[in-house]
Amino acid sequence: MKAGFTILFFIITLGGFSTSMTSPQQKLTVEPEPSFREDAVSNHRHPEVDTNVFLYINHWRDSLPYEGHGGLIERDILTPGDPLNPPKKGAVLKYIKAYERAILQPRTNTTPFKSDKEQAFFYVMNGTGQVEAGGKKAAIEEGTAVVIPAGLAYRFLNAAEAPLEMIMVVEEIPPGFVPNKEISVGSYHDSPASLGMHWAHIGRGFNYDIPPKFANPMGFAIVSIDKFDIAQPHVHGPGCEEVWCQLKGKSLLFFGNRLLWQESGEAFLIPPNNKVPHCSINHTDEHMLWLYMGNRHDHLGK
Repeated sequence: MKAGFTILFFIITLGGFSTSMTSPQQKLTVEPEPSFREDAVSNHRHPEVDTNVFLYINHWRDSLPYEGHGGLIERDILTPGDPLNPPKKGAVLKYIKAYERAILQPRTNTTPFKSDKEQAFFYVMNGTGQVEAGGKKAAIEEGTAVVIPAGLAYRFLNAAEAPLEMIMVVEEIPPGFVPNKEISVGSYHDSPASLGMHWAHIGRGFNYDIPPKFANPMGFAIVSIDKFDIAQPHVHGPGCEEVWCQLKGKSLLFFGNRLLWQESGEAFLIPPNNKVPHCSINHTDEHMLWLYMGNRHDHLGK
């Protein structure tokens, strides 16, 4: 009797599931709110209104190289565009000018470069070298961050046999902004870990010698996730320009209602429409790292 009841319950349950699978879905005109509820509208994919998350993630390999900033070989990852309606893949930045990969070839250096209208953040992914600006010299290596203020001439030197590989973020400065007078140099290796944000994030800021001064309300950190763990899916709204760049490892990315791969040198911006949950997943025993950039215009005045 008990076995028969179990079989009957299974048939009824499966029948209901089958009916829900085969019934036609209503065509929507507005993207539904994300929800964990089983009966939520977002329980189904709605291609006619769902955010195309593939436009918000890009790898530097998808861009042509060009020379800039005194001789760096640069390739775009994310570029200016409309974060609510990107005109092309990666064109999602509203507040910053550029998010790029920059390479300095072995046994060479850049020529001094200066801009009165922009300043740059550099993170060293791989290699070793030196940065010089305003009479200040500093050795740089994996884990080093350098912030170059507007109006200060600088150059990078690479005396090693391997390329110096960096992530570069460029911001334009508004009228009236007073930049720092010297570069800021720091490393995340010197910073204590902050644990447990969004369940699983392990974050480390940069311990700078001089606190940097940005024109935007932004900051950077290195984030890791322990092996076989997942961060909490969550959304962001207008005014938030948050970018995650994979530095080490190849992870799974839960993005909207898609599951994507993310590998080293690839970055994504969370659409600021409160519709696209995101979280990174370390499905391996590997050590994984991300460079986090939070440009939080939505926090101004709070």
